[in-house]
Amino acid sequence: MGAVIDALVQTAISTVTNLLKETKDYILTAKDDLKQLQRILKIFQKAIKDADRESFYSKECDRELEFELKDVLYDAEDIVEGYRSKIEASKRDQVRKRSLTTALSSYYEDVSFRYQLGNKIKKINERLDKIKKDWDMVDRLKTTPKRGGKDPVHGEHDNLKEATHHIGVQLPIGRENDKKVLVEKLSSNDFCSKTEKGGASIISIVGKGGIGKTTLAKMIFNEVELQFGERRWWVCVSERPNRKDLEQQIVRAVCKSFGENTDCSLTDLCTQLRNELSKEKFLLVLDDVWEVKWWEEEIEGTLMAGAMGSKILITSRKKYVSEGMGAFYMHELQEFSFHESWDLFLKAALREGQTEEDLVMHKINYVGERIVKKCGGLPLVIKIVGCMMRTKNMSRKDWKSIMDSKIWEWKTPAASSSSTEIGGDILPGLMLSYNDLPYYLKSCFVYCCIYPKDYEIERETLIMQWVAHGLIEEGIDVEATANQYIEDLIRRCLIEQIDLKSIKLHHTLHDLALYIGGREYGHASTTKHTRHLSLLGIHDAEAHKHNTLETANKVRTLLADSNSYLQVYIEHLTNFKWLRVLSLRGCQMDELPKSIGYLLLVKYLDLSNSKVRRLPSSIYRLHNLQTLDLNYSKIEELPKEMHKLYNLRYLGLKWTLKLKFIAEGLGKLTNLRALDGFVVCDDNGDTKGCNISELKELNKLEGELSIEGLVKTRKAIDHVGNAQLLKEKHGIISLRLDFGITFGDDEQSDDEQSGASKHSGMLEELEPPFGLERLDIYFYKGKKLPHHMPPLKSLDVLNCDSLEQWPHHMPALEWMMVWACDSLKALVNMPALKSLQVSYCDGLEHLHDMPAVKSLMVRRCDRLKTLADMPALESLWVEFCGSLEQLPHDMPALEWLKVEYCDSLEQLPHESTWMHLIA
Repeated sequence: MGAVIDALVQTAISTVTNLLKETKDYILTAKDDLKQLQRILKIFQKAIKDADRESFYSKECDRELEFELKDVLYDAEDIVEGYRSKIEASKRDQVRKRSLTTALSSYYEDVSFRYQLGNKIKKINERLDKIKKDWDMVDRLKTTPKRGGKDPVHGEHDNLKEATHHIGVQLPIGRENDKKVLVEKLSSNDFCSKTEKGGASIISIVGKGGIGKTTLAKMIFNEVELQFGERRWWVCVSERPNRKDLEQQIVRAVCKSFGENTDCSLTDLCTQLRNELSKEKFLLVLDDVWEVKWWEEEIEGTLMAGAMGSKILITSRKKYVSEGMGAFYMHELQEFSFHESWDLFLKAALREGQTEEDLVMHKINYVGERIVKKCGGLPLVIKIVGCMMRTKNMSRKDWKSIMDSKIWEWKTPAASSSSTEIGGDILPGLMLSYNDLPYYLKSCFVYCCIYPKDYEIERETLIMQWVAHGLIEEGIDVEATANQYIEDLIRRCLIEQIDLKSIKLHHTLHDLALYIGGREYGHASTTKHTRHLSLLGIHDAEAHKHNTLETANKVRTLLADSNSYLQVYIEHLTNFKWLRVLSLRGCQMDELPKSIGYLLLVKYLDLSNSKVRRLPSSIYRLHNLQTLDLNYSKIEELPKEMHKLYNLRYLGLKWTLKLKFIAEGLGKLTNLRALDGFVVCDDNGDTKGCNISELKELNKLEGELSIEGLVKTRKAIDHVGNAQLLKEKHGIISLRLDFGITFGDDEQSDDEQSGASKHSGMLEELEPPFGLERLDIYFYKGKKLPHHMPPLKSLDVLNCDSLEQWPHHMPALEWMMVWACDSLKALVNMPALKSLQVSYCDGLEHLHDMPAVKSLMVRRCDRLKTLADMPALESLWVEFCGSLEQLPHDMPALEWLKVEYCDSLEQLPHESTWMHLIA
């Protein structure tokens, strides 16, 4: 864990150094103590350079000292950052109120700050001195690296940025027979329940951690789709589940209409579930089951009472779990043979174009075989170690250093405080791969264990939390760097990519991360050492709240959702003054308490999917805030104090349908990288509304941008002119322009509509950036689109009923949708267009030749008489086109055809075009 601690030490040194530089006038009385702290930290930094390696062989008491050192480092950083924040808040308050009384008050407050800082830093230094004496630092300093100063495990990481390669979710080598046997058992109609409590029967897959139980279960889950259809559900159980929590988790998976009702009793939940399961047969996978206490009584009776032929498939590391739950068949997975292990290793370790002969040529095939034997036949370990070897040079020196690593001999200390069971053959290989990570990836990997097992982590959310905790190396684009970190971890098979937007940890790797993180991470409960607390998926948090509130005064992360009794924690926000990351996703309250302003260190605040309608004025105190996520919330207005959040990088306003007012000043947030929604507003009483000219300075924006109210108010008209508001925003790739009413408003008045029609040039004056890929236009009143459009790939035009002319030059356009454009008479040839949807265009008379179109849908275009030739067309859907007389004659590539309610259509194309679709 040395690299993790080293990173903490470096962060603490930087924090202290910055305080000494930036606020020297405010720390006079604490200056000597801060310098002493800086000196001690640098001594520790030298002493723990090899701590990652040494900690594997140290006693449990040394591990405890490492945790104690981390506690002190966190406390030091909290104190210094908290002091800096108070100084900044004091400066702003002095600017706001310049009276003599305020000046005197601020003076005495500053003196008090300095005195408190000096005392706290003295205590930190005393704690560090004690650790220095208790810990055998002298021996560590005298330890000479064994291989010329190079870590015997860490390589040069020359190949870390190689193109992504990972094995994926295909069936592991050697498991075909296991899959066949289990599919037959699940497909069988034999009723073999030992409990005789109903129509369901249990089958189990049992084996060591990392042997491939979950991977095999996923393959089987997909294989039996024909037998069970949509009545297949997957629930991750994990260690010591709370009965009610687990029952709600199963109900949520099975009963889609259950929603977020967490107030039901266990009996009510069982009744609801029993009703659903009795309808027809089902497959329920209970993954990663550790014990059977939760299974007794109501839950067992409910699940086993399913319809005849139903199956429950469980995976577990413990045979007694299978026996205790009454499985009629237990399938015990065996370790891979050497041949199977070697094949899997080669698949993971060899780069594109390499073969086993390359290992022979470099005389490392024997070394590779020895490494594989050390993996104990466990597929997860083989795959992860293989991916690690893929980053190494094909040199005997590099490969032999892995083979000879002492980590292979390491075992979990018997007195480990970790609640995970990750010992045995699996731990050394995983630890070896973790230890091989560059220092900057280690903390990022460990942080992932804050999420529950089997939790699908949103990639963007994880990145913003990493940034908030300072886990990403500072640079021009920390988000791009964080994305690269994720790719590196995927490449090493340490995290699993679900899709482009989400990832998750394998159960065993979650155990590994939680073991390394130790008492720093808490799920549902806390100790005085907890720094990161997750309440995600905890529906019965009432039992834990008192313990949590009493011991959570040092928590830096609090993740909760709508099922976590959020109200309890929101009422005690002042208990969490060191928070950097606060997620209140789905909270049910209308307004946050003013006490949110006391969380001076918060950098990430998630209120997405919440019922919060407004933010308190005290929000301005959160000057460290980088992320404010209001996506899918009920937010109605953003206060005028928002402009003081000058460190804000992400403001999530996606699908905030109730948002009516944004106060003037958004343009001052020049660090914004993402702004999902921008609403042009009229003034609200004495508070000025946001005008479109505020976009001009926000040139760091990236990704998607939506602008609403472009014609609704005079402000949009008055401030556009020749401002080139969008031209320099080269990071924007998707733009939505709404020239009409915002959702939820009444229809526009005649004056507004007539005013809007006079500004057909507004779109051209906005000047979308040249790199734009997607453009959506709503309620545009102009008669034509600009001739000089960016080289778009996608264009949607909706409810633009005055639009008559289409740009002639759109060579890169591939996807287009046109909806309710009644004045449009023709669509010109677009040579690269692949997909076209045209609906409710009453004036459309002609579609020109589209040589590349593969998918065409035309609906309710009453004047359209013919369709031009489209030789690449594969899918054609035409309906409610009353004047259509003829379809294209030649459609050689057609694979799908649907024609409905086209009364004037006299004949279909030649039979050779469509007869094969019926055959």
